Amino acid sequence: MATNYPGQDRVVALVDMDCFFVQVEQRQNPHLRNKPCAVVQYKSWKGGGIIAVSYEARAFGVTRNMWADDAKKLCPDLLLAQVRESRGKANLTKYREASVEVMEVMSRFAVIERASIDEAYVDLTSAVQERLQKLQGQPISADLLPTTYIEGLPHGFTTAEGTIQKEEIRKQGLLQWLDNLQIGHTASPDLQLTVGAVIVEEMRAAIERQTSFQCSAGISHNKVLAKLACGLNKPNRQTLVSHGSVPQLFSQMPISKIRSLGGKLGASVIEILGVEYMGELTQFSESQLQSHFGEKNGSWLYAMCRGIEHDPVKPRQLPKTIGCSKNFPGKTALATREQVQWWLLQLAHELEERLTKDRNDNDRVATQLTVSIRVQGDKRLSSLRRCCALTHYDAHKMSHSAFAAIRNCNTSGVKTE
Repeated sequence: MATNYPGQDRVVALVDMDCFFVQVEQRQNPHLRNKPCAVVQYKSWKGGGIIAVSYEARAFGVTRNMWADDAKKLCPDLLLAQVRESRGKANLTKYREASVEVMEVMSRFAVIERASIDEAYVDLTSAVQERLQKLQGQPISADLLPTTYIEGLPHGFTTAEGTIQKEEIRKQGLLQWLDNLQIGHTASPDLQLTVGAVIVEEMRAAIERQTSFQCSAGISHNKVLAKLACGLNKPNRQTLVSHGSVPQLFSQMPISKIRSLGGKLGASVIEILGVEYMGELTQFSESQLQSHFGEKNGSWLYAMCRGIEHDPVKPRQLPKTIGCSKNFPGKTALATREQVQWWLLQLAHELEERLTKDRNDNDRVATQLTVSIRVQGDKRLSSLRRCCALTHYDAHKMSHSAFAAIRNCNTSGVKTE
């Protein structure tokens, strides 16, 4: 048995709904199933912007953020579902409600932390310990893990065997893994991960059975590895990443693919250290990393490149914020007081509806209103935020407060007085 490293006493999963908006549309319109399809917003320009794509359409090169008219050139048989509009903007209500369905199913299995509308982290640690007591040393059957991949296995797979179907490779890796498990050693991190994977198989099956939605998952010892694992074998599959598989996995893992390293910090690491892959960071001492990126970030990088991370799964099924927005690119940019006030009122009407429903459903009240805007400067767009107290769930009062908060940010040249 390999040496236990810090954090290996936890079992954490990330469950991610596969092309979620597409699945919501397919449930409502079954004729879209098993066909190339996409979900679009605002069809008035180039057929609308694509925000979700089925795997059948991805095979033709269709991607998110593509214009529907351009996508149809790649895939002439592409079927489109349009997001409903309300008050001049996209209305995502049915997707949010579908998300609530999924979160409710997941919460019956373990502690969950909603990460976005279509994904959530799961702390399986306690559930795994309970299941281990029931197992009483019994071996775990491969039949309990019908969609599970073991990262780094099977050993001995060569390019000469590349014609073997992916499912056969999955089975070989899983059998190698199960053969080497220390079943009687309940403190074994690998055994705990395996039991966690069994529970996630059950969770995903329950989600599909009760909502019709399919999802993928990653199982590991922390959030970062779980999220990374989740994306390795999509769709409708799950991947287990053990601590022992991290060195090989990180040896070719781009730094930008790691959670929290896709932005400025990751770019700084690549530029300053002259590295490309996560595994390359192991050559630097903790003090070296701290000298470049500060004490906190340096220590985090030192641990993370070794697969160690301690961010807890925070119990949360509900979003921390409720917001709505509308973009006005290029020539559609708002230039008058009346335009800004009218759109603030439309957004406030939606916000009033959603806040009222949230208060009734979840017995909580928002206390702060935040307004975020992008303004056109001399050379580029700049973003800014303003906050004020939220005392009433009233659209007119909220829009008035929002305008008062941003009125001094006017760059149009038109006076707001």
